[in-house]
Amino acid sequence: MFEKFRKYIVVGRPQLIALALLILFAVECLWVARRTPFTTDEQSHIWAGRQQIEAGAVPRSMRHSPLVNLAAAAPLRIDADRVLRRDPSPEHIQNEVRRLRLLTRIPFIVFGIGLAASLWYVSRRLYGNAGGYVALILFVLSPAIVMHSARIGETIPAAWGLFGVVFVAIALAHNLYAPWRKWRYRTVLLAVAMFIGVASHPAIIVAVMAALFFPLYLAPGRRWVGVLLMIVAASIAATLVYASYNFVPRAMEYGVYLPQWFQYAPGEARAGLFGNSDIFLSRFSAAVETLFVIALATFAAWKRTRYFGNTAPLLIFAVVLYVALVTPLALFASVWCLPFLFIFIGGIFADLLETKYRPWVLAALAVMVAEQAWFCWWMLAKSAERVIG
Repeated sequence: MFEKFRKYIVVGRPQLIALALLILFAVECLWVARRTPFTTDEQSHIWAGRQQIEAGAVPRSMRHSPLVNLAAAAPLRIDADRVLRRDPSPEHIQNEVRRLRLLTRIPFIVFGIGLAASLWYVSRRLYGNAGGYVALILFVLSPAIVMHSARIGETIPAAWGLFGVVFVAIALAHNLYAPWRKWRYRTVLLAVAMFIGVASHPAIIVAVMAALFFPLYLAPGRRWVGVLLMIVAASIAATLVYASYNFVPRAMEYGVYLPQWFQYAPGEARAGLFGNSDIFLSRFSAAVETLFVIALATFAAWKRTRYFGNTAPLLIFAVVLYVALVTPLALFASVWCLPFLFIFIGGIFADLLETKYRPWVLAALAVMVAEQAWFCWWMLAKSAERVIG
């Protein structure tokens, strides 16, 4: 069996560069996680998770999804028999607090690394090494992504679920003409992505339903197979989500209640996103905005760039950003849209790097990446002093 799978394992310079970037991302997250105080929401997640693990209780709030609670509280089982010193010194207490911050936040750093690896895999498959590098570098240097990966919360697990639902559904649709054995692991991956997304935040249910569009659009003649596989994946995911609610029907019904998240409230949404300049800039810095404007202008002016691989992430980014601007999901969706934005920028710049203007494009990218790296460091240092949403 090892021989069968070894041919799929390729380790070359691109993989080593990606690994170095992932290690950098992990270091950033660990640094922030150890220094940033717990928020009230984080403490609520931990407490709700402990209640669920130890007493079988259900989430106390629709904002506290079961997977997030369980991931936050599960590491504390390691400390179940740990006894503090009888007369701990202030330094010892401070070290214990830092250790607990790191311990409970590690699962969410893992979610962030998983999302980063998924983004690298997808962007490299779509655009080659250049597109993969650009997308992954922007991800690794995104203050919002790092800060939310270093914090207990729904944002990053739900973002990974959303990303997986979209791109695994696309991959599944593209393989519907292949032998059935090609569908099996993609169907399982799609079910896992649905589970992670919906169990982290109920709003991802809408993305699960929208993902049905991909097999209907991309696989004419095999649409019935695509719909059947989507139903199979959704059924597996629903069972796993139900299990995360301890198989209590009322708890799941209460937990996946959507109207509170999809109210039309543009004033509230924009106040949350634009009311604090740090929140907006952590998502959309000057460098990211500049790269996006260049990419969008190129997309509009150059026909070669207007293909499905570039158009799909741009449309998804636009839809999720619109949701962020008009619903109470503002602080979540404004982070969820970033991986799609980075993939779009990576795809356009991969095309630009193949033109005769490659030296100028490389120079522009180097300047923007340097500026984004400095800005990311500045924002992360700031977040260590106070929590930025």
